[in-house]
Amino acid sequence: MRIDMASFFSLVGTLAAGGVGGYVASEHGVLKHAPAPEAEASSAPAASATLNAAPIQVVAPACDDMIGSPASCPAPGYPAEEGGCGALPTKRCESFKQTMKPRVAERAVACLNALSSAERCDPNRLTLCGHLALMSACPSPDATAAPSGTGAGAAGGAAVDDAAAYCDTIQTECTGVAMGPSSRDCRATLSGMNIVGRDRMVQCLRTHCADRGLLGCEGAADVK
Repeated sequence: MRIDMASFFSLVGTLAAGGVGGYVASEHGVLKHAPAPEAEASSAPAASATLNAAPIQVVAPACDDMIGSPASCPAPGYPAEEGGCGALPTKRCESFKQTMKPRVAERAVACLNALSSAERCDPNRLTLCGHLALMSACPSPDATAAPSGTGAGAAGGAAVDDAAAYCDTIQTECTGVAMGPSSRDCRATLSGMNIVGRDRMVQCLRTHCADRGLLGCEGAADVK
């Protein structure tokens, strides 16, 4: 699914308020002027040819999350003893850039930068920005390459784009855990991540499948 920035922020506001949002897509046809009265007879063959012509097919542009440029992250704020939350927003912002595909990171960072100073100190708000950005990602195509487990491939993640293989590994790690991640949920979460992010998810779920799950590991900047 491809969502532009304006629609993305509308979705952020709707989910943050606890509502349910939806989108209606429409396609506009091509309108043609009717022929002038005196030209009706001579234009009949052309009109007939138009009616018999094959319908015009509109090809949607390919969904590509590798095109994007995340904005700068906010500077660290006041430390906790002075009523702030220190470098928390900065660290989460940098984590978005390190673990997500460019366009997905662009949305997550824009969401974080739009928060007030107080909201940036709420870990749940930061997690929501990252989660909504991931849920707006293009579906990941199937591939035959297995996950590297080493983070190789750099932040772009162009070498391997196979969320399914990573999800197979995650489901193996979560075997026997009640309410483990479904393949569908896992694919939806990992589709917007690059190799670095997917490797971190595998590492995190090896020990935190039961207590953190997909959402908790998705929001963990550092694997522990």
